[in-house]
Amino acid sequence: MRTSGLAASAMLACSIVLLAACSPALNWRTVQLKDAALQITLPCDPQAATRPVPMGPAVVQLSVLGCEAQGSTYAVSHFQLADPAGAARALGYWQQAVLNQLRSETDPGSAAVLQAQGDGPWVPRGALNLPQSRRITFEGLSSQGQKVTGHGLWFARIEGTGVRLYHAVIYGRKAQPAEADMFFSGLQLQ
Repeated sequence: MRTSGLAASAMLACSIVLLAACSPALNWRTVQLKDAALQITLPCDPQAATRPVPMGPAVVQLSVLGCEAQGSTYAVSHFQLADPAGAARALGYWQQAVLNQLRSETDPGSAAVLQAQGDGPWVPRGALNLPQSRRITFEGLSSQGQKVTGHGLWFARIEGTGVRLYHAVIYGRKAQPAEADMFFSGLQLQ
């Protein structure tokens, strides 16, 4: 699995938001993903995209649904792996790729992981109980030097003979614990 492919997925999520034309207010609505058994709640009208992303020797189809509201980006990404045994490793790589998109003021190689309330193991009903199924709050500087705070979570679920991996994230200028709780509580595996 190549981290650079996962880094590209994070960039895809950000580019969707730049294209989205969303309401500036938080107008929460429920959306069913078209190609995955997940229902989500978003505060704005989402845009969707799918793109091939290298994952080791294979290429996966990464799907992203996201939008922007009140200066923050909300996105859910997912892809399927043929071998469920690779789920934990893939979630770990995906987390590191997201953290590597930002640089901290003290460590230019990765975002700083914060110990925020609600962070830790996060295994929704129907998901695999993996140590890498987690909620993380992080902050760092964008490539333009702007402060970014993220609330992210990762989890996986068996789907047929394979496994589908999910990542939900909010990017903003400051921590948004109430919005993160609302967003993450609206994620329901079907």
